[in-house]
Amino acid sequence: MSAPAIPGFAFVEHLGSGGFADVFLYEQQWPRQRVAVKVVRPDVPLTDREKYLFTAEANAMARLADHPYIVSVITAGVTAEGGRPFLVMRYCPPPDLGVRVRANPMAPVDAVSTGIKLASAIETAHRSGILHRDIKPSNVLVTTYHEPALTDFGIAGHMADVEGDNDVRISYPWSPPELLDGRSNGSVASDVYSLGATIWHLLVGRSPFSIPSGDNSTRALSARILHATPPATQRPDVPPSLDRLLQQCLAKRPEHRPASALELARALQRIESAAGWARTSVAVEGDRPDASVSPSDAPGSSGSSGSSGTSGSSGSFASPGAAGPAEDATAMKPVTVISASGPRRIAAQDPAPALQDGEEERAGVPGLVWAGIGVAVLALLIGFLVLGGNDREEDPGVVVPTESQTPADVIPDVLVEAVTLTGSRTPRGVLFEWRPPVSVEAGDSFSWHRDDTDEYGSTSRRRLLVRTDEPVCLDVRMTRGSDNSPSASQCVS
Repeated sequence: MSAPAIPGFAFVEHLGSGGFADVFLYEQQWPRQRVAVKVVRPDVPLTDREKYLFTAEANAMARLADHPYIVSVITAGVTAEGGRPFLVMRYCPPPDLGVRVRANPMAPVDAVSTGIKLASAIETAHRSGILHRDIKPSNVLVTTYHEPALTDFGIAGHMADVEGDNDVRISYPWSPPELLDGRSNGSVASDVYSLGATIWHLLVGRSPFSIPSGDNSTRALSARILHATPPATQRPDVPPSLDRLLQQCLAKRPEHRPASALELARALQRIESAAGWARTSVAVEGDRPDASVSPSDAPGSSGSSGSSGTSGSSGSFASPGAAGPAEDATAMKPVTVISASGPRRIAAQDPAPALQDGEEERAGVPGLVWAGIGVAVLALLIGFLVLGGNDREEDPGVVVPTESQTPADVIPDVLVEAVTLTGSRTPRGVLFEWRPPVSVEAGDSFSWHRDDTDEYGSTSRRRLLVRTDEPVCLDVRMTRGSDNSPSASQCVS
């Protein structure tokens, strides 16, 4: 495969191909670094539509270039031969996240942390008025520092313009129902759905509605996405709250999903906290003010030294004539070259006056006296330790155990497994039934929670009828005294 000649860049190898572009690895000559270059394929007609999509991708990624979890664009241009548009981007070594989890799905703690980082990137794009519309594992690269980086904004759209699009490119396994049936050309809710499907994929190694060794054609997948109940991951190490959140993201109706990518990130943070995992920060501009910068220090403020710069200068740099604190100044220091034959020292600026011969002799006498005293004291101390050290009594504050001590047995938890919960739609509503994990005793009860209405309740029975025609999710846990079982969740559409 031929790579285009781009001044200032040397071709290294072909990395991959997408729907309408090839991606190559190049070596940038100055400053020297490896970069990924995305070039429109020669066999793709450069219609106004293709040029618009490529320009939109370049502009979208440039606006989001400083986000830590979005692949940054370095520059863009058009090849001299053939006039093919290209993007120069930060290089993230393969494989992408989709390939990485295919045979080795992520641990829940890592999937949740990755989900928060990607939600931060998507929320940042949404706040800039950009919809991604193609979030999926293969569009998440991994940096050399093992951080996720969202890429491929090739079919991204501006929120105000997407409904006017005549055609929308979609990736079926991660696309929401409203994109499949044409009700929408993309929205915040559709990006939230695709992110939820991506996190589900990271945990299982496949998309939510694909069936191992089953019919995963576009038609079969579309039918399941449109009509099947959002599945659970079926992983025993996945917290029920995470399964429940991902099923909410995959809800058929957009209004039943988290209202924003930020809301999804906050929900994932709550799961981290409940599980005792390390907290992952949300990286959204303006979400967390920098307490270390006072308003008077901010660029462009009346009290800022940078306010004296020209109106067109960037707020990231102080104006050339701005005065800063004296201790921040960079000063020139003369270098003293010292012989390597002895220990290195810095020559004093004002050497002390040399002692006269008589003064030098007198100054040496007290030093000899003190050295002799020190040797005598040291000898006495060593003799005391050698001769009298063995007669010391054991420290009365130290208790030496004569036998091992085993703590008493910890009272074991009884309710360590969740109830077995099922749900089915009946003419009267949705009937949920459950089987307790242990034999029921007097005083046992079952606590339940409806996700759609946020209603809570408790019952001693083993079934609950929810009178509704809408999709509903129910959480149930068994309670015995102060002991609670893990929560079980079931959704019925």
